[in-house]
Amino acid sequence: MTIPDNDLFLTPSCILGALNPGTEVLIGRIYDLLGLRWRAGGEDPRSQCTCCTGISSHGDVISMESTLLVVARLWSIAADLGFENITTACVTSFAIHMECLEMYEHEPGLAARVDGWLRQACGRGLRIPKHVVHASDIVHRYRQALAGRFRYSLVEQATGRPLRVVDHVGCHYAKVFPAKVGGAEWCDVLTGMIRAWGGETVDYPERRHCCGMGFRQSMIRPNRGYTMACVLKKLESMAPWKPDAILTNCPGCNVFLDKEQWAIRDLTGVDYGIPSLSHSELAGLLLGWDPYDVVGIQAHTTPVEPLLDKIGIPYDRSKERIAEERAELVQIA
Repeated sequence: MTIPDNDLFLTPSCILGALNPGTEVLIGRIYDLLGLRWRAGGEDPRSQCTCCTGISSHGDVISMESTLLVVARLWSIAADLGFENITTACVTSFAIHMECLEMYEHEPGLAARVDGWLRQACGRGLRIPKHVVHASDIVHRYRQALAGRFRYSLVEQATGRPLRVVDHVGCHYAKVFPAKVGGAEWCDVLTGMIRAWGGETVDYPERRHCCGMGFRQSMIRPNRGYTMACVLKKLESMAPWKPDAILTNCPGCNVFLDKEQWAIRDLTGVDYGIPSLSHSELAGLLLGWDPYDVVGIQAHTTPVEPLLDKIGIPYDRSKERIAEERAELVQIA
């Protein structure tokens, strides 16, 4: 798969913006730091971005025709603003955009039908992008350039030990179209960052096991136990290697690998305490950006501060308990 080096139209993530808002903002900051030409929508309200419909589509709430129409609108906005490449913050969005591309390639007449629907719905025309990539693809491409700007690395300050980091690649990134991203089992998109940034990758039996988020199980209360069981299976499998952190490229994986640890602690009494960070959050921390005001680690339930202590990243200790207090409020609610 070709990774473009510029002209990137960034589509937002509904989950990321709601639960880890700093993560999505960091993507744009990293693009700016790299000097990339990118945009996330126009000033006109009619050219603002929307959800890709991924949750509704995979949850069988809306039709595929509706998804094709929504995605076509996003592509049209990008083209009107002069951007030929789509970059997504969310791996489900990546899969949705890629699926739409594949449908146009293999279903004769589909493009003409969607073009007609789009013109009828909002006066736009179908404009198929040149490339669709995930934000982690861009960060991976520029991982060495970013490392040259880092103030810190994935090394324990006190001992010089490379930190052990588990990569967790989102299913909708690596398992839906594995041939386009380097394979589902040995995808290098996150391990490449870990190595380039001074860390040690950790392989373990359940490395490619799903985080359990899905959509129906995490959003339908009677099914929530399945999500927790998947996270527990992963944590139990990685625990013998004593990882210092989990690195993700999926909004849902990042949220559930983080927050289910708190639920597992309450139910089992075992506190794994392994911080889960997105690729943009980790890059932001290593760049020296403020952990709270810029990176937003207070949105995490599993404390990130122990990892900062190992690396030697300073932070305002008066804010150290924010995540724990937030978890307590969630429990009360």
